[in-house]
Amino acid sequence: MRDIPDRKELTVGRLFELLGDKLDLEPVSGTTGYGRQVASPDISRPGMALTGYLHKFLHERIQIFGETEKSFLDSLSEEERRSSLRSIFDFPVYCSIVTKGMEPPPELVEMSAAHSAALFRSKRDTTPLIHDLTSFLDLVFAPRTDVYGTLVEVFGAGLLCTGRSAIGKSETVLGLIERGHRLIADDRVHVRRIGNALFGNGDTRMAHHMEIRGLGLVDVSAFYGIRSVKERQQIHLEVKLEEWSRENQDFDRTGLVQQINTILDIPIPRTVIPVLPGRNLTLLLEVAVMNYLLLQKGRNVPEEVERDLIERIIRKETESRSDQPGPEGPVED
Repeated sequence: MRDIPDRKELTVGRLFELLGDKLDLEPVSGTTGYGRQVASPDISRPGMALTGYLHKFLHERIQIFGETEKSFLDSLSEEERRSSLRSIFDFPVYCSIVTKGMEPPPELVEMSAAHSAALFRSKRDTTPLIHDLTSFLDLVFAPRTDVYGTLVEVFGAGLLCTGRSAIGKSETVLGLIERGHRLIADDRVHVRRIGNALFGNGDTRMAHHMEIRGLGLVDVSAFYGIRSVKERQQIHLEVKLEEWSRENQDFDRTGLVQQINTILDIPIPRTVIPVLPGRNLTLLLEVAVMNYLLLQKGRNVPEEVERDLIERIIRKETESRSDQPGPEGPVED
């Protein structure tokens, strides 16, 4: 799903529009409440509230009525059931879902309509429905920012290519796509923090298009096929393209110093590559990703080379000292 609304734009009606088919939602009552805003990324099982324990009742969440809640309500008399449901509708409940295709109690249908609180029924089991619903809400409510660059999947890793305008980011990534890698977003990357990871996606209106100077807009999926694009990708590393000049030659030659860039309080490794005429930047970006993947497997090539050099120097010095005569000179027979 590429079209993820801003949290302030997520109403109950918009949620139904986006997830109705996936969650198999059937409107039952309270459709006048479709304009109410979804206020939390979490969900609530109102079992305790139905028994009368309303301390810290999480009314700002979508309420899920599973088999446990339904069987409890069915065990009550009509008056008790009405009283139980009235206690939670005294709070500003805005959306409820009855799972497993169960028939909602008529009192729940009635009160949902009276309070303009949307009521849906789903044939899906409770646990998978909650999983899919919360996964979507986590995306909507996640901290977000925009990064100007190009996001591409290379060997399964998310590579964020950044640099000043017109330095050649899009052209370089186009070369990666030509080599079988996948585009997620060009020019502006919408970045969200989910847990301790960063995920990026593109703009809906410019989905899978690239702006190449001199050519204009290029439809990547039309040119290279549907396998050349992807909707969303975790961001693992950043490669920044920086113009080389005689005044700016301070680039890492050994790889021993790892640069870090922090986005939404999440640190990601950054490699700075100087842009020079004749350099194969596409190949260099592939190598940057392969180096990152080696690091994830515990191999640090620069450190291995440095360690090997130090061992050679120490060994050579030791051998040199052992060959030198002692303080009394060489021993004569």
